[in-house]
Amino acid sequence: MFTVEIQSPFSSVPIVHPDHAINIVIELYENVNWPDLYKQIEATGDTPESPFYYFKVSGNNNIGEKESLCLFGYMQDMVGIEYTRPKFETKGFFIKKQVLNPEYQTRMIKCDLSFANSCLQAFLRGNSAYLEENLYNNDFRNY
Repeated sequence: MFTVEIQSPFSSVPIVHPDHAINIVIELYENVNWPDLYKQIEATGDTPESPFYYFKVSGNNNIGEKESLCLFGYMQDMVGIEYTRPKFETKGFFIKKQVLNPEYQTRMIKCDLSFANSCLQAFLRGNSAYLEENLYNNDFRNY
């Protein structure tokens, strides 16, 4: 079961949909008209309630660890993807050691909608190998 959180530019508070099966998550995602969001914002002629909008899915992986995938508005037909999961990182300067980061993030921007959809499908089906192989950090604000 997954929890979905949707932040609309037309609301100041995200809407949370707890405990949903894969088919409901996909239906909620398909209800977001990503390409038209900018047009809708411009049509209001006003500042949006929230300048940031996103679709975030959270759940537990096959060994019970918390993971999330967040798709967020970027520009026109492009979205950003943020994948958060536990992952070992190498830490240390002289003495290197592996340390578990429970909220390791990969953040990729300027993704087309078909790629975002394939990442969502992979996340929902527990295919973390696909996400690890295809997502990489290209949002340099994180560094």
